[in-house]
Amino acid sequence: MRIFVTGATGYIGTAVVKNLVDNGHSVTGLFRNPEKEAMLRSLGANPLQGDLRTPQAWASLAAEHEAVIHTAAEMGPDMVALDRGVVESLLKAMAAKGVTQSFVYTSGVWVLGKTAGVPLDETAPTDKPFPMVAWRPALEQLALNGGDGHFTTAVVRPGLVYGGKAGILSGLWNDAATKGVVSYVGEGKNFWSLIHRADLANLYRIILEKKATGVFHGVDGSPLQYVLVARTVSQTAGMNGDVQSWQLDDARKVLGPFADALALNQEVKATRALGLGWKPERSTFLKAAAEAYEEWKL
Repeated sequence: MRIFVTGATGYIGTAVVKNLVDNGHSVTGLFRNPEKEAMLRSLGANPLQGDLRTPQAWASLAAEHEAVIHTAAEMGPDMVALDRGVVESLLKAMAAKGVTQSFVYTSGVWVLGKTAGVPLDETAPTDKPFPMVAWRPALEQLALNGGDGHFTTAVVRPGLVYGGKAGILSGLWNDAATKGVVSYVGEGKNFWSLIHRADLANLYRIILEKKATGVFHGVDGSPLQYVLVARTVSQTAGMNGDVQSWQLDDARKVLGPFADALALNQEVKATRALGLGWKPERSTFLKAAAEAYEEWKL
């Protein structure tokens, strides 16, 4: 299959590109920074330079592919407008070309908001999203409805992604390496729903190969309390499980709304994703921590 991936040099995008190429697909990867072109070629992808601010310059080329995966995001005050502009441009181009068979949009489990002790699957409402991503449910619907019979559409909602040098857990590994103690925000009793990026990438591929439609959660199905994640990182890094709380009010002064995101309680399951035959190789971070630590150190 010929597949176009936005954000191909990003944290999720690189894992998706590698998985697709390793499984015999032809991938064109959109990148912005010229310094990343060589990396894309090393993954076996065909690089295409482009900017999220000017999707009209490359959307038509993307629409010449059999499938399009949108993983790109540009943090900042224009993030919402840029994301909507890209999705609208892609949907319009794909409908006009009539070549694309599947479109996958990347959202996140924070659209579910705070869970109340019961794991939520893909049928859960998004009427109370975490404020920082309150705009995302509308973009999900735009993507899901955008095929209009011309092509299938799907939304992937990753949990907290780990693996490699980046991701939210990279801060915890860095704490262990530089401070000898791992900090967590607030009381740490809230649950995180996690996924290794290699397992997440596999979900994207399965969705495309099966032309699946609708919403799919990318989580390993083993929610863990934040403090346990921090303690596991500390133990794995040889710091004897030493952890400390960073009071939420103090964290807000440094991290802003992201502090509350880290303290968000989310127990999420992937019923529809598992129904496709997808099964994360890393069933829980507790078992995958040593692997993740080695990846972070590379």
